[in-house]
Amino acid sequence: QMAAMEPERQLLIDRARLAESAGRYEDMIHLGRELAEYGTKLTAPERNLFCAAYKQYVGQRRASLKKVDSVLEMEELIPDVEERTWKVEALKEYRGVITGEARITCEEAVRLVDSSLLPLENSSEVRVFYLKIKADFKRYASDFCEGPERQLVADEALATYQEAFDLAAQPGEDGLAPTNGSRLALALNFAVFYHQVLKQPDKACLLAKAAFDDAVSMMDQLEDEHYQEASTLMRTLRDNLTAWTNQLMEAGLGAD
Repeated sequence: QMAAMEPERQLLIDRARLAESAGRYEDMIHLGRELAEYGTKLTAPERNLFCAAYKQYVGQRRASLKKVDSVLEMEELIPDVEERTWKVEALKEYRGVITGEARITCEEAVRLVDSSLLPLENSSEVRVFYLKIKADFKRYASDFCEGPERQLVADEALATYQEAFDLAAQPGEDGLAPTNGSRLALALNFAVFYHQVLKQPDKACLLAKAAFDDAVSMMDQLEDEHYQEASTLMRTLRDNLTAWTNQLMEAGLGAD
């Protein structure tokens, strides 16, 4: 039966790749959803395609929101009260449309991981990958929430990142090596979450430094195919760590 379905599945993947190259991210998430709901495990390229579909679509909305907020900031300086009022209200309404689209898409990505993808997997590496995706989209969703709801979504992201981190860091064969791409990508995004969402730069630095230090001594044991991925992730970890450490030092100096 799988063999009979294979051409249809391949067509889904080809269409998703075409949609990505054409910048048609809305089409891409429709195809990514179909792929996730196929009822079978995804291959590594399919997992990456599913993740990219939702990430690109939400990324567009995050960029749009920054632009709208920038314009909103300027419009709030208009001296004429009447003109300022209607322009600001129109922008806030438009902002609501963007945040609504993004939140629905984040929630769908999380739902598909929970209901269609994670239940099929026993592999620690793949489960870490999916838990990271789930946490990432909770993190993105927090950008589109305010007040208590934002805190609730951030708490859910924290719990999911921690679940993935604990799974990756298990001792022995159940866990992932410190140089494993999924483990490094998780550490990178978990640290970003601490820095950007929870506003805890000290914890972000500790997490990034531990991940970097654990991996650096094992890099010479990697084969070429894994070395490139690990070295790219570690370079980003190091760059973030340097920038965050400098910010902490400047904040410390400024407080004196």
